[in-house]
Amino acid sequence: MGFLHFIPKLRGEFSRPLNTPFFIAKRLIRTKSTDKELSGPIVRIATAGIALGVMVMILTVSIVTGFQKEIRDKVIGFGAHIQINAFGNSKRFEKPKLEIQQDFYPNIDTVSGVSHIQIYAIKEGVIETSEQIQGILAKGVSTDYDWTFMNRHLKEGRLLSLTDSAAKSEILISTFLAGRLQIQLGDKVPIYFQNEQGGMSQRNFSAVGFFETGLSELDEEIVLIDIAHIRKLNQWGVEAQINVLGCSDDRILLEAKAFGSDPQMRLQWSVDSLSGEGPYAFCLSENQSLYVVAEGSSTLPDTAFLDIETRGLPACGCDSTLVATVRTTGGSGKYYTEGFEIQLQSYDDLNRMDDFIYDHLNYNLQTTTIRQRLPEIFNWLEMLDLNTFIIVGLMILISIINMTSALLILIMERTRMIGTLKALGANSWFVQRIFLTQAAYIILIGLLVGNVLGISIGLLQQHFGFFKLDPKNYYVSEVPILLKTSVILILNLATLVICLAALLLPTLAVTQIRPSKAIRFD
Repeated sequence: MGFLHFIPKLRGEFSRPLNTPFFIAKRLIRTKSTDKELSGPIVRIATAGIALGVMVMILTVSIVTGFQKEIRDKVIGFGAHIQINAFGNSKRFEKPKLEIQQDFYPNIDTVSGVSHIQIYAIKEGVIETSEQIQGILAKGVSTDYDWTFMNRHLKEGRLLSLTDSAAKSEILISTFLAGRLQIQLGDKVPIYFQNEQGGMSQRNFSAVGFFETGLSELDEEIVLIDIAHIRKLNQWGVEAQINVLGCSDDRILLEAKAFGSDPQMRLQWSVDSLSGEGPYAFCLSENQSLYVVAEGSSTLPDTAFLDIETRGLPACGCDSTLVATVRTTGGSGKYYTEGFEIQLQSYDDLNRMDDFIYDHLNYNLQTTTIRQRLPEIFNWLEMLDLNTFIIVGLMILISIINMTSALLILIMERTRMIGTLKALGANSWFVQRIFLTQAAYIILIGLLVGNVLGISIGLLQQHFGFFKLDPKNYYVSEVPILLKTSVILILNLATLVICLAALLLPTLAVTQIRPSKAIRFD
């Protein structure tokens, strides 16, 4: 059997029982099998089976985690990880307004774990073209919006060009909506919104860009516009105005107006003799500046200013030489938003950061995570983990079956050696460790080959995207791959430990071998 020639070396090794099984196993591994032995091809088959199983496990876990990450990133790209809103009654998609000036805005992005914060507002609307009608959700954004996600999925045109000074009538829509509604770049897109009076208000936008994320549920309903339009439609805040109506009896005729949804609005002039809307015939004595403040019971006030140049007119004079300049702030609606969106540095910190942010908010504010807003999507993604566990479990089971068969054949072929070792004083556990060491060597070779194949295929797919998918069914255009070193190490370690633990059972066969019979075994 090729074993007796190293028995003299064993006599010294028995004094070190921890090294002896490894020494014998190493010599057996190096010994080439003869043509009469079945262990050679069986071991190669077992090694190939483990390599194939490890490759499948790595690719399965990488594909599933990659798919989960792609879908999560797309959903989060539309709505961020965490939203902050005010408590109160609201419509299905719209929340009550709240003031932008908050302790956490915009400084919360300096907190570890938070990458960005931005304001937003949602308004339901209907796009009507000559051929089609489509219900949409208009998401209003401002100059603080992070365009990284949309820029990555922009297919044609450009992003919105927003300013703080004036509302831009631009719209960013998906390629799906553009195709269904037959909209081209630069076309006018009329959208009808419900106003605060219960009627419908039309706003016309210019299509400046088309995006495509592949997430049809969101591509089919979300468009991006300037948040200023939603503020005006919802009549957030109040707006003060001063109108110069002309001259009457050498006096200037003034009128004030207050616009907004607050039912208890009132006007307060800087001149005690004026109150309410008017109109009033006001006596000018010299160059003068007036202002009027519009206030509401539940909104921030707004101020309009009037600068008058009399240009040498007599007291209470008024004629065509008088110059009146009206200055307005555009209303206090710009100080309101529907909510704040917070983007985190890692999705894994979602629950922890949600608790942290909520603990530091005022009593009238609440947080909502992306998982709470779209539970059906995230529950579906979590169900994919079950498929992964099943596949990994099956691959490990197949590896155990292959290794059990190989190990039993190795034990049968080394029956005389086992008998000789027992005759020299070795116990059953000593012999078991020899074959477990051989099994560990075979498993490690299979792990190495499987890792090379699995990681290589994964890297090639990451860089070249050979395997394509239909985005209409899978939400992605190619098979996503996410290779994580920690996950690969855990897979390898789990496979090695579980297989070796399972192989303890077949090695018990050595306990049934008797030296007197085994030495004569042929």
